[in-house]
Formats: sequence, structure tokens, C-alpha cells
Amino acid sequence: MQTVQADLNDQLLKQDFVFSTETEQLQLEQCQIMARNFVELENGIAILSDLKNNKSYIYSGKIADELHIFQNQANLEIESIWEDELFNILNPGDVLQKHILELQFFQFIKTVAFEKRKDFSVISKLRLSGSSKSLIHKMFYFSDAYHKNVELALCLYHFDFLPSSDYTGMIINTTNGTIIQQTEAENFNFLSAREKEILKMIQLGKRSKEIAELLFISVNTVNRHRQNILEKMRVSNTTEACTLAAKLKWI
Repeated sequence: MQTVQADLNDQLLKQDFVFSTETEQLQLEQCQIMARNFVELENGIAILSDLKNNKSYIYSGKIADELHIFQNQANLEIESIWEDELFNILNPGDVLQKHILELQFFQFIKTVAFEKRKDFSVISKLRLSGSSKSLIHKMFYFSDAYHKNVELALCLYHFDFLPSSDYTGMIINTTNGTIIQQTEAENFNFLSAREKEILKMIQLGKRSKEIAELLFISVNTVNRHRQNILEKMRVSNTTEACTLAAKLKWI
């Protein structure tokens, strides 16, 4: 099974991208302005990833000097959507959970009406390796108004001034403060015990009839659980559901 980052990379970069539009260029320019303003105000780091072209624009404030990354390059362009130089100084477990949450966010955002997508974001607390300090990471996805793809991802980093000992992450609605989904441990009960039991059997290659016989329930009940799983996880088939559930350690 490929890594979570590789899976997320595939889903982000292999969307059904088509021709570029003036609207996309305008959106890129607007996001670049947001990134620069954030860096100037927060002394943070802003990374704007262009998913269509597999490249990123990195804007570094004074925090980069403190962290000894992106040195002497206030504005940097890289041929990747991943800020590995920053990931390398973070707690590896926190980075993994961040990627899991972003995978969930990508699944979720596709169900949101285009005009409301900017209302949602991912926020995570990421611990620095070998340090008591942490960073706050916030990410927004920006979509193409015509084709509904996710075209841009804007990641904002600054120091966490209320540190705690554990990783924390969630998907939030920034307009009303609603928490849509939280971290791996808190999401363990996202699926019911029966749904996880059925999903595990599906992962083992069993068909609905076999599952029904093993659990002493009807085939219709099994199929209803399968449909509920797809709707909850916002995936199109049980193969995707099994892959994602395994990565989230639900099964």
C-alpha cells in the first residue's frame, strides 16, 4: 500500500484538469497576495501550491530564519506541491496525521458547493522535532469555478503560542466555528462497529452474500451498510473506502 502522502499526491495531481482560464490566473494572483500579506503580518511561512502544474510558491517571514529553513529565499518557487524542507523538521507522526486529515478534507470539499468552499479549512498543531515548540498550520483549497477541481492549496504556518503535548487537527467551518471532522483518534468511532466489521470483510475479498451468511443478516442489510459507508466516507466505491479506512486505522 502506498503512503498517505503518495495517495494524497495522486488524488490532488490527477484531477481532470483542462485548459487554463483568465479566472484561474486571477485566483492565483489573489492567493499570492494573501500569502504575502500573511507573511508580512504574522512573520510566518505561506506556501501556495499550484496543483494543476505541480509547483509551489513559498513566501518566508522571519520564522524561517528561526527554523533555519528556506534561508535567504524570501520568495521561492519549487517544482513540487510538498514543502519537504519544512516537513523534515516536524514530528513525523504529526506530519502523517496532517496528511491523513488533508486526505479527508479533499474527500469532504468535493461535496461542498463551489461558492462555499472557501468557508472551510484544515487546522493542525504540528510539533517541531527535538523541541518544545509547535507550529499552527492552516490550509485552504481553492477551486476552479468552471470544472470544480481543486486548483490551489494555500498553507499558512506560524508559531503556536499555546502549546500542548499532543498533535491536534480538525476540519472547520470558519464562518460559524463548526468542527466538521477531527483527528484520527477522535474519528475512530466515525464508522459503527458493524460498518467496520463489514468493511474489514470487504477488504478480505468477501462478497455481500458471504458477509450476510457470516453475520447472520440479510444481503439487503449488508448492502445498506455498504451504502452508508460510502456516504459517510464520501468515496465512490468500497475499494477506496477500504484503502482510506486502513490508513486511518479504522480497520
